[in-house]
Amino acid sequence: MQDQIVLQLASTITFSFEEDALIWRFSSNGVYNSQSLYRIINFRGVIPVHVSAVWPLKIPPRVHFFLWLLAKNKVLTRDNLSLRRKVEDESCLFCNEKESVFHLFFDCVVAKQIWVYISECFGFNVGMNFESIGNMWLSRKKFIVHNILTSAVLWGLWKLRNELCFQNMSWRDIRILLMKVAILAQN
Repeated sequence: MQDQIVLQLASTITFSFEEDALIWRFSSNGVYNSQSLYRIINFRGVIPVHVSAVWPLKIPPRVHFFLWLLAKNKVLTRDNLSLRRKVEDESCLFCNEKESVFHLFFDCVVAKQIWVYISECFGFNVGMNFESIGNMWLSRKKFIVHNILTSAVLWGLWKLRNELCFQNMSWRDIRILLMKVAILAQN
């Protein structure tokens, strides 16, 4: 499994005619260290830098716990489940691409739609990735509405995904998710 990840990372290398320089793009200073490799291998790019910022948010405890799991890339999406047992179908219930934490919450067509809608409401880009949301958690008083809304979106996506998975509900349109998020944010 780790060999596949290293091969994927190696496949991102591109060549140019510029002077060569060794730059490790998975650390902020461009220098390789084992900690940055460990994060990439174990968290597949979801960097758990905002874990402690989850707890002071003004949200229900079950959402705190969910966000904590999300920050540690431990939410049981189908790719994470496949590490524990055989999963027959690893596809996303919204779009049929391979389900992962990043895909479900940020890269899926449904997630992209909801983040575009929320971004238009705020007037700035929200929900590009977990780190863009987590950065706002650090300034919790300044972004209290933003934090409640983004937490509601993440929780709403997860709850809707689970309804599709376990209650055989069928996906219709984004309005279902918008209503779910509005209700969660009000509570």
